[in-house]
Amino acid sequence: MDASGLGSAAAVLWDIDGTLLTSGGVAARAFLDAVEQVTGRPPVPDGIEFGGRIDPEIATLLLASIDHDAEHVPAVLARLHDLVQAQVDRMGEHTRVFPGVRDLVDRLADAKIRQTVVTGNIRSVAEVKLGAAGLVPPIELEVGGFGDSGTTRVEVARASLEALFGADWPARVGETWIIGDTPRDLACAQALGVRCALVATGRTELQALQGLGADVVLAGLEVPQDARLLWGS
Repeated sequence: MDASGLGSAAAVLWDIDGTLLTSGGVAARAFLDAVEQVTGRPPVPDGIEFGGRIDPEIATLLLASIDHDAEHVPAVLARLHDLVQAQVDRMGEHTRVFPGVRDLVDRLADAKIRQTVVTGNIRSVAEVKLGAAGLVPPIELEVGGFGDSGTTRVEVARASLEALFGADWPARVGETWIIGDTPRDLACAQALGVRCALVATGRTELQALQGLGADVVLAGLEVPQDARLLWGS
């Protein structure tokens, strides 16, 4: 890692689940319940890889598991919103911020580096999770990219870049980072020319993240030498 690490960044776009925090399965359970309440049938999540996908895509896959088509996606997401809003207190009880996250978020804030999210979560769910974690501020929601900001993860990230930098965003990708925990986070960053750090704090093992082409791959954010490597010093 050279001197052009996070220390020289203009903005950092965080993934949420598996990178910043875990909500202890509360939101995941709400998603399954939303599908069942809309369709009358429990979805079958077995064998579906959810990591790095956006919520409309997840809804589509869960619906397909019980032979329902994508026309029900808006209703599922609306029900998901309702269920999560009704469980704000429970989300607060079960949400856990990963080790090292708060220190890095604070360090970025002290360096005046803007922070937001690029997440598969629809905005209302992301707001509840980040609120439960106490990460807003310094993470800015107004310029984030959410699962309802586009039809693909790349569109979601582009929406955030446009909110951050306006029409000049293509000139700023070299000083912008996505931090995530899945190969899909990296693919999104590569599609837009954004730099990427991957952390093995989600369901993807460290060895599976290595060699994919990320600027840096870390076991976690709590290891001092890894944090220094990420910072570029």
